[in-house]
Amino acid sequence: MLSRICVPRHMTASTSFLTPSSSEKLHHHHRRQMSALPPAIAPAFQYASDCYITQSIQMGMEGLHGIGMTWPTAFISAAILLRIGTAPLHIYAEKLFAQRLHAQNFLTQGILKKVSERYRVQLGPSADGSKLEVKSSDPKIAKATEDALQEVPSMLSEHGLQAARIQNLKMSTVPIWIFSSFALRNVINSDFHPSVAGALWIPDMLAPDPYFVLPVAVGVFGFLNLYSQRKIYPGVVKMTWKQKSYDAVLAFFTMFAVSIMSQLPACIPMYWLIVSMSGMAQAQLLRHPKIKSIFGIKKLPTDSRTPIRDLFKMRAV
Repeated sequence: MLSRICVPRHMTASTSFLTPSSSEKLHHHHRRQMSALPPAIAPAFQYASDCYITQSIQMGMEGLHGIGMTWPTAFISAAILLRIGTAPLHIYAEKLFAQRLHAQNFLTQGILKKVSERYRVQLGPSADGSKLEVKSSDPKIAKATEDALQEVPSMLSEHGLQAARIQNLKMSTVPIWIFSSFALRNVINSDFHPSVAGALWIPDMLAPDPYFVLPVAVGVFGFLNLYSQRKIYPGVVKMTWKQKSYDAVLAFFTMFAVSIMSQLPACIPMYWLIVSMSGMAQAQLLRHPKIKSIFGIKKLPTDSRTPIRDLFKMRAV
């Protein structure tokens, strides 16, 4: 959700800034908006609005509108196309993640087997059956086992299976979503008619959602995405105080983003709702055995042919 709160605060509920005007007035208005920002972040906002990535995404949105799509449809299509375009990074990250788990289990099992043979102690499953362990209460053996297992991370790193690398692959798509926010902002600040026809309970997509449905839905999917990750990987994500602090900060920013989006044109939370929904759909599809076989991703215990249904049937962490 970090990228979702990068939408400028100066975009208020009023749509008067969208009234057609000359290029000189637009330029003056743009400068006035930028000058209203704190001096420390104004250059960053200026760069994000004008950089080549933002301009390219903006041209794509305008191109979709140019072929006959309505603006809401163009924004939705842009979100889906960007999700598809960034999918290879997530697929590769999932492939490495599966390889890491298989390699970690293989190395751990080999090390524990050697420890059990060296000290002539039994090797068997833990009480909950979730892992192998050396069946000994001797502190010396426990220390030797712990020291031996410390070598596993370095062994994984030698094969490019660092946890940080896998996480960074997924996080590398975040700038794309940030720049797409500014591209959307540039479009709705452009010199065209002051309203965009909506549907259902939103007659004008350049006005805030009158019933806060879209902003709240964005927040719900943000929490649902976090919940799904905790349920899918209960043994991987350890709920330490650091992790709990991270979740608390993420929850705060999610709620903050919802409050900001409730004041912005409805097309912005609509765009981020599609981004969130497509992101969750992508994560669940990558759990399906057939999808994983297509991309050569190794099997995991969390694979499911009905990932959405099973998500709400899995035991709590």
